[in-house]
Amino acid sequence: MAYLDELIFRRRSVRKFKPDPPPVEWIENMVLCGARSPSPRNSQPVRFIRLESAQPRERLHDAMNEGRRRLLSQIEQAGGAKKLRNYVNSYFRFSEFMFEAPVIMCLGTSDEGNDRENTRQGGAEIDEPGRRRRDLDITVGLAAKGYLLKGEELGLASCILTAPLLYISRPEYVLGLDGLDIRCFIVSGWRAEDPPPLERKSSAEIYRVL
Repeated sequence: MAYLDELIFRRRSVRKFKPDPPPVEWIENMVLCGARSPSPRNSQPVRFIRLESAQPRERLHDAMNEGRRRLLSQIEQAGGAKKLRNYVNSYFRFSEFMFEAPVIMCLGTSDEGNDRENTRQGGAEIDEPGRRRRDLDITVGLAAKGYLLKGEELGLASCILTAPLLYISRPEYVLGLDGLDIRCFIVSGWRAEDPPPLERKSSAEIYRVL
């Protein structure tokens, strides 16, 4: 099996980490690999923000907890089903492991140099709704892939999360990150568990030729 194939096939989402932090140089190398991802017009909008000190981690956790309470209150006032309340609580519970990880990385896009792309024809301005956000999210996904695979090569485990965004729609405000739009979190470190392989669809199930 080719080396890249091996990295892709063996990678697992890991949720338990040893407390020892990885070398700073390794994290910077992972960021560099993520930064090499393609982007529209080479705009390079993706930003990596590491939450290293206790204060921003606590602010994020407190904001998530407050968001959970707010959602539960809204569900109760609307007479929502117990199943929905359980969903909110379980997502929160399964997200809290991130604060035990030695590395919490926020991935988002910067407003800098990302003016909305418009097409002008005959004096009319045409802008496809949602196109810019879609392009940016694809770019974030590509950057996350490079970051994750470099970590896997170095022997670090990772897990990507979007569940916290259920409780905080704009975490960049909580963290004081002006001009950024946080789209996901990636936690990394030395693995303290070895999850079994997951069943994946075959190429025959997801690929066709027209």
